[in-house]
Amino acid sequence: MAKFTAQQKIQAVQRYLEGTEGHNSLAKSVGVNSGVLLNWIRQYQYHGERAFEKRYTTYTVEDKLK
Repeated sequence: MAKFTAQQKIQAVQRYLEGTEGHNSLAKSVGVNSGVLLNWIRQYQYHGERAFEKRYTTYTVEDKLK
């Protein structure tokens, strides 16, 4: 399973919202299941670009051991 950056998700959603491509063809060109793309679209419509921000902090091993 490929991981996508927030920017890649936003670009895919914006391509869909422009209305030039359907969700099935767009999902195929991006390389995701159409259901995943529809989920991205719903998240974007509800939360905007913040929907794809990383919501957790990465800690170093040293921090974890403290």
